[in-house]
Amino acid sequence: MNWFENWFDSNYYHILYKNRNTKEAVVLIDNIVKLISPPKNALFLDLGCGTGRHSIHLNKKGFCVHGVDLSKKSLMQAKQHENKTLSFHLKDMRQFCNKKKYDVIINLFTSFGYFDKDSDNKKVFQNIEASLKHNGYFVIDFFNSNKVVRDLKKKEQKQIDNIIFKINRRHDNKFVYKDIYITDKKNNYTFTEKVRLINKEQFINYSKNLNIKLIDIFGDYSLNKYNNELSDRLIMIFQKNND
Repeated sequence: MNWFENWFDSNYYHILYKNRNTKEAVVLIDNIVKLISPPKNALFLDLGCGTGRHSIHLNKKGFCVHGVDLSKKSLMQAKQHENKTLSFHLKDMRQFCNKKKYDVIINLFTSFGYFDKDSDNKKVFQNIEASLKHNGYFVIDFFNSNKVVRDLKKKEQKQIDNIIFKINRRHDNKFVYKDIYITDKKNNYTFTEKVRLINKEQFINYSKNLNIKLIDIFGDYSLNKYNNELSDRLIMIFQKNND
């Protein structure tokens, strides 16, 4: 089993990350919508939607949204918010493709780069390109790998609901790792998160020979200019050219 399938469906994952910043999600979605000005009847795909916080806010803004994720437990939470214009689906982004269906595809909060084989990342880009309508947009929000490596906080400890999480971070030339040691009463568990260190040039390379073009790049959720060394985020806007 892949690390992300095991960890994302663990109860401890949802305990550790239960207080994620909803305000950040709202700010980013509002700014993306303002930037690309999608039509009112636009259909969005939230690829790697998790518990649906971005999808839900998009839907509240009046858009029809499909959310896709591989975590059954995350989708159980997301599905509590389903309605006629908001639905969530259990899918692997490496296999998910709806030809020329979506006006906008989003992949936010570093929901990418989990695969051992870099060819799988390329495959996801191919699926995205195929799933976009003419002139459709793809927005990806990833961490800034340069800053992550430079400022890596190697050790951290948290106590949540009487559960102790000891977190060790490390990296090599390809991935950043988060080793999570959990003590729950007398029981001990270990999980490891593993995300590929992808820079701007590598993302552009994924789009090479595809019918999508990078049109803008930003460095934070307020969509300020990207700085290769200082920005917290790497937010890239691609647009599909006419076939």
